[in-house]
Amino acid sequence: MNLQLLAFLILSLVTLGAAFKVITARYITHAALYLALSFVGVAGLFLLLNADFLAAVQLLVYVGAITTMLIFAIMLSQVEEIRQGAPEIGFWQRLVSPRFGLVPLAVAVALAAALLQVLSTAGWKVTVTPPDPNTTRTIGQAMFTTYLIPFEVASLVLLVAMIGAIVLTMKKEERSK
Repeated sequence: MNLQLLAFLILSLVTLGAAFKVITARYITHAALYLALSFVGVAGLFLLLNADFLAAVQLLVYVGAITTMLIFAIMLSQVEEIRQGAPEIGFWQRLVSPRFGLVPLAVAVALAAALLQVLSTAGWKVTVTPPDPNTTRTIGQAMFTTYLIPFEVASLVLLVAMIGAIVLTMKKEERSK
């Protein structure tokens, strides 16, 4: 087993484990931190694929900005909503519950089997090609020439969503002033 395969296995286990804990975490703050760990694992997978620019964007945008936004959203929430948490249930109840147990596992196995079936019948072959040394330049040129209008529309949609979130979190007394 070479070092790259070992790193892939470790990063994929960390990413999948953290993603599972996002769903099953008892408190929303813990779920946000597990989500950040999952994003870091994906950035590591990008590094293994020699996609250094995408790894940097993953760290800056998702780990930095999105996780910070989630933490601020949690901080702006009512304290009573955060402290309730999920009810504690036993191991056997959790194993057969639709949220934590066999149903999500069965869905995940079915999706993995379907993906493997498509991959095996499509005849895709893994080829080793050297990475493009100018990925940043290529992505930048595509973003600001071919995809300039969708890029600007996405930024406007995010701005409107941010303003909407601020308005929704304001208290009724502040809105009426």
